[in-house]
Order: sequence, then C-alpha cells, then structure tokens
Amino acid sequence: MMKLFCISVIVFCAIVIVVGIVKIHELPGDIALKRGHPQAEAIRICSLLGLIIFPFWMIALLWAYMRPVFKPVALDSIPADNTAQAAVPADGGKA
Repeated sequence: MMKLFCISVIVFCAIVIVVGIVKIHELPGDIALKRGHPQAEAIRICSLLGLIIFPFWMIALLWAYMRPVFKPVALDSIPADNTAQAAVPADGGKA
C-alpha cells in the first residue's frame, strides 16, 4: 500500500512540474497578447520553442516587451503603381 502511495505522489509531482514548465514557457505569448503586440502569435511560438532551445524563451520574453518597429499597413492604402503597365506597348513590345 505504501509503495502505491509513493508512486502516485511521484507521478503527481512529475505532472505538476511538467505543467508548470509549460505554463512558464507560455508567459511571453500571454504577455504579448495582453499588450496587443501585432506579432503575438510568433512570440508564442518562439517561447514554446524555448522548451527545446532555452535561449528562444529569453528572446521571446524580450520580444514581448519590445514595441514593434514596423506598424501594420492596410493593403488598401498603398497606391497602385500604373507606370509599369503603361511602359509595355499594347502589341507586347513586338514592332
């Protein structure tokens, strides 16, 4: 009976440790989501890759607190460049 209790305590502790490690590695992604970071999904993936390669988790944590360098641009606001189409003659350049 005591062996079963000891094994169940060991298994419980192992599960708690694994879940705790995964939760800690999800923190940078959660921080990025709460701060409204436009690259929050990439930060979350980078932080979960930190389970395999630990420096990725540190990079993701720093990345979650950084302000984005580039602001997202809507494709509707980019003016169309019609000069490239006007340079090609109607007959395809065969004269």
